[in-house]
Amino acid sequence: MEQINEFGKVAGSLSAILGLLALLLFNPIKNHVKKKREERRKAQEEDAAFRKEMREALGKINETLSLLTDDIGDLQYERLSQAHEYYTDQGWCPGSKKEMLCQMHKSYRAKNRNHLSEHYEEEIMRLDSKPHTQQS
Repeated sequence: MEQINEFGKVAGSLSAILGLLALLLFNPIKNHVKKKREERRKAQEEDAAFRKEMREALGKINETLSLLTDDIGDLQYERLSQAHEYYTDQGWCPGSKKEMLCQMHKSYRAKNRNHLSEHYEEEIMRLDSKPHTQQS
């Protein structure tokens, strides 16, 4: 009987030691895991906030570019119409200007802005490249 009591005391001591070791080891590990999860959650929140900020910034940039494209299209139309009027009144257009105006018209068409200027290129291309000289 005494031996059973001794084994009981030893088993109780071992259980207490294992319990303390578990608490000493388990709590730091549990806290470490919890800390890592929290860090990961914060990193994900920061990433999400950054992505949202970048999407908003890109949206503003796209909006600005769209407005600039419209402004450029308006300026191109004005330049094309002025050149058309000037060179058709003059009756001739240098080849280099024809090429430049055709490139500008190509850029203008790429912006899906074809109204009123479609015939300008054709009319300018039909003009002579040099002025008519008057002979006495």
